[in-house]
Amino acid sequence: MAPDLFIGLVTHPRSRFPDAVTDQGLLGSLARELTSAGVSVATGISDQDEHRPELLTIDRAEVTASVDGELASELRWRQYLSGRPADLRVRAFMTVRQIKRRMAYAPPWHRTLAGDDPGPRMVRRLVNIELSHLRIIDDAVTSGASWALLIEDDAWSPDATRLATELTAFLSAADDRGQPAMMNLSESFSPDELQIRHLLTPLVRAEGSSPWRVFSAQQPVTNTVCAVLYRRDLLVRLHDALREIPLSPVLPIDFKINEAVMRIAGGMQPGDCWVASPAPIQQRSGVPAVSLRP
Repeated sequence: MAPDLFIGLVTHPRSRFPDAVTDQGLLGSLARELTSAGVSVATGISDQDEHRPELLTIDRAEVTASVDGELASELRWRQYLSGRPADLRVRAFMTVRQIKRRMAYAPPWHRTLAGDDPGPRMVRRLVNIELSHLRIIDDAVTSGASWALLIEDDAWSPDATRLATELTAFLSAADDRGQPAMMNLSESFSPDELQIRHLLTPLVRAEGSSPWRVFSAQQPVTNTVCAVLYRRDLLVRLHDALREIPLSPVLPIDFKINEAVMRIAGGMQPGDCWVASPAPIQQRSGVPAVSLRP
């Protein structure tokens, strides 16, 4: 019989959070508490670097393509969120960022790049992160679980017992509620920083709606991939969309997920995506250092 919930953890051999794979980590403590509450849980851990040279040659051309690809993906996401083409100011801002990133990771005075240069190191890291996420998504789909909570190793809750109680209440009402199909359970950036405030509508906390303060999104939105809850049918579609996107150019996994979300968004309804704010799961590594505004 398929489990109610699959909890998948993405980590790596050099993680700053080695406790994530222990019984005291969020995966172990949450699975233990949920099982005690009568929720059937399956778990999985993806903890290995999986890049191999035969999968992708990381040279100067790939570094340049990945830098350009990331910025092109970010521009597509900005346009998806705003519903209109980027204006000249945004495009100029992105062009300046492209030049700066090319200079940092593929400087023109270096005709070739060594494996330990910043550019190849960056791309290799992103490849390993992407492959690790794809593996845990594969495992989640294969498990047959009705829901999947996919977390990274910096995901944390100071009170796993309370989180398990809240998650149990959420899952028990899910069939009657019908929505959401995905929910962002960590909050690396605020809605204003992500420029998604205009897409969000606060939901009144009626009985059975949600144990958290949540916002319903007019269209699917994301807030990094630190902790996201997926309903099975949506995760299967996301999995298929991700598998259709080539490994090259290499993108941060957040951007790759965004690309997949844009591909499946047409088949989703307003309210299929929820955002918890304040979020019940913390990101211990802090807010990633990226620019979100021109």
